[in-house]
Amino acid sequence: MTSQAIPVPAFPKTTMATLLALYMAQGLPSGLFAHALPVFWREAGIGLAWIGALKLLALPWILKALWAPVIDRSLWNVAPIRWVFGLQSLAAVCLIGLGIVGITPQGPWLPLTVAAILLINLLMATQDIITDGLAVRHVSAIWRGLANTLQVAGYKIGMLAGGAFLLILASHVDTQIALLLPAGLLIVLLTLVYRAPILRTPHRLSTPADEPQPRIIDGFIGLIRQPGMLFWLGIVACYKVGDAMGSGMVRPMLTDGGWTAEAIGNFTLATTVVGLLGAAIGGWLYTQLGGRRSLIWAGIAQAVTISGWALVAVKGTGTALVYGVGITEQLADGASTVVLFAMMMNLCRQQWAGTDFTVQASIQVIFAGIFGLLGGLIAQAYSYEILLGLAGSAGLAVVFVFALQGPKTVPR
Repeated sequence: MTSQAIPVPAFPKTTMATLLALYMAQGLPSGLFAHALPVFWREAGIGLAWIGALKLLALPWILKALWAPVIDRSLWNVAPIRWVFGLQSLAAVCLIGLGIVGITPQGPWLPLTVAAILLINLLMATQDIITDGLAVRHVSAIWRGLANTLQVAGYKIGMLAGGAFLLILASHVDTQIALLLPAGLLIVLLTLVYRAPILRTPHRLSTPADEPQPRIIDGFIGLIRQPGMLFWLGIVACYKVGDAMGSGMVRPMLTDGGWTAEAIGNFTLATTVVGLLGAAIGGWLYTQLGGRRSLIWAGIAQAVTISGWALVAVKGTGTALVYGVGITEQLADGASTVVLFAMMMNLCRQQWAGTDFTVQASIQVIFAGIFGLLGGLIAQAYSYEILLGLAGSAGLAVVFVFALQGPKTVPR
């Protein structure tokens, strides 16, 4: 008898395109809040500690694990498009509302501004549960590296449109009008994915008809029961500590260094495009080296390049130096994010795919918010260079702790 080779699954073009569009949609508001809003607030005279605390407005991304099991279980009987249509269209309406009331924290509209930001984050965080679950369920292992590259690339493209392009546009038109850009793109992307097959099929159709409804409690505790999970969740929490502490202060540092909003927008545009290449490098690195080694090398690169911003703080915000450091840092950021997400995806259970990925992602976001706030406080109390040096050192320390552990501590 001759053994037969296992056939390679066909490349899922439609599935990949749908996931790319969904991740782009989720990146649009994030680009606004992470890249554009800090510049608008700094120009309005807001303190660095408050800008650092902007990450705390991403509270729904932190708490989404609390309702992820409910969303996962609902998809047994409800087609994902019903969720996606409601979430994405309402987010577009909220962005239009922000254009009406204003986005800087001044005047009587401040409570509505904050509420709108929180609501948009709630909507997109909920959609992210659905999208991550679709990626785990509908992409076979052989294509998973590419899927995570598209995840990071799509999200960065969305952030590019909602952040850099918005900053550039806001230099030529009123900010309220500029906010129509991410709102309009959300509607366009929703139109493109509306009839996608993976959004039209409830998850139950791929399981036995007589299988009982899963228990919500299994969604919450099943992931932690896996061997080595507590150590791994600690790595997830701290792996990007350098990026979380330092990246939020880069644009305020450029603003203080005399850069205009348009110049910062052009810089963000260029470095984000480079980040897409970094994401591709991360997918290749993961395929070539495996999860453990690629996580170590990408983490070292991220920590070292974050430390490079300390040189900018000391030498000054010259264009050549800023672009040099920014390009290398974004290459490392894209690569390290893809590798981390690929490792996270490998630990997800099929039945609770959205929940398991969400739990890990929520932990990462929680600590990113804490580290971001800490970074703002350090920068305000001491200096940019001290903050950025500490951020890079902390990132290296986490990588070394992971590297010192045996290869069997964490699943590949």
